[in-house]
Formats: sequence, structure tokens, C-alpha cells
Amino acid sequence: MPFPRSSRRDEQRAQTRSDLLDAAAQVFAERGYHAASVDLVAEAAGYTKGAVYSNFDSKEELFLELLDRRMEDSIAGIEQLLFARAAEERADLFTGEHPEVEIVDRDWFLLETEFLLYAARNEQVRSRVQARQRTIHDRVTELLRRHLAELGVPADRLDADHFTRILTAVATGLARASLADPIEARHIGDLMAEVGAALVHRAQHPET
Repeated sequence: MPFPRSSRRDEQRAQTRSDLLDAAAQVFAERGYHAASVDLVAEAAGYTKGAVYSNFDSKEELFLELLDRRMEDSIAGIEQLLFARAAEERADLFTGEHPEVEIVDRDWFLLETEFLLYAARNEQVRSRVQARQRTIHDRVTELLRRHLAELGVPADRLDADHFTRILTAVATGLARASLADPIEARHIGDLMAEVGAALVHRAQHPET
């Protein structure tokens, strides 16, 4: 039985958007936000500039959707890796023994930093970036809340929201420092694991 024409169009449109996002990821990572252009994205994807604008209102819209896709992929990947093993073994995922876990992508950290500086001066974009950051924070917090509960850590000893903010600050600070004084990604993971383990240990053994 043939698919309805509207269904085929929807599939084609979804494929076009996916192709454009794939190309945008490459172009933005290579050139940065400001130097990248809709023309370059269209060329890399093998589509016309019109195809880009029929799917995304602007370069900003394209970039924000690309960030959302990366966020979904990253959080889904972290969740799958974390909860596929015993709670006591999860901190080791962030160490250099597990290179499959990407702690910091230098190109993307630079790119997101560039875009954050741009958004800070653009109220409309800033509000969307803030909403996205809240979403990321809330979803990571929920994963950590589940993790802490499985470790038996009482919520009043280590608040999951607080835990998320500390780990985010450590990761962001180390990533920023590594731009000028390179720190291997595995060392960033090692330090994050140490900080996380120390906080959990203190919560589990408040008397020590």
C-alpha cells in the first residue's frame, strides 16, 4: 500500500532538516558562529540557500536547534551509560579509563562560548539560551537525583541541584582554563570524578 503523499513529504522534510543540521554541525565547528553562514551550510549539505530558510527562520534558529539536538543526544547518552552499571561504579565513567565518554569537546566549547557572548547582547536570543540552560540543568539534576538515591545518599545530605551546579562549574572552569593551557580531556574527567566522589563520601560519612 503506497504511503499518503503528505507522509512522504513529511519524511522528506525531516530528512532535509537532518541533513542541514549535520552540515551545520560541521560548518559551525570549523568556522565558529559568526564566520559561518547560511550559504556555507547549504553548500555543505548539498541544498540551496532557500532550502535552509524553508526549514529554519534564521542562522540563530538553525544554531539553537542544533544545540538542542546535541543536548538530547548527550543527555540520552549519559543516561544510558550511567544506568547500565552499578551505582558504585558510575564515577569511573568520567575518568581516563573510559575514552568513549566525551567530557569536553574543545571545538564545541569554543563555539558555545562564542554564541553565549553573542546572546548576552541580544535579549531575544538570551531568553532562549537561558531556557535551554535551565532545561539542561533540570534534566541532569534529575539523573543525579536518581543516581544519589540509588547510592543511598539522603537528599538532605547532598542536594541534587547543588551537586549539578558544582559539577557544571568544575567542568566549565576546567574547559575554559584548557583553552589557554591545554588540559587533556581525560584529566578533566578525572578531576570531575574526584570532586563528585568527595561530595558523595562526605554526604555518606558526615562524621569523618
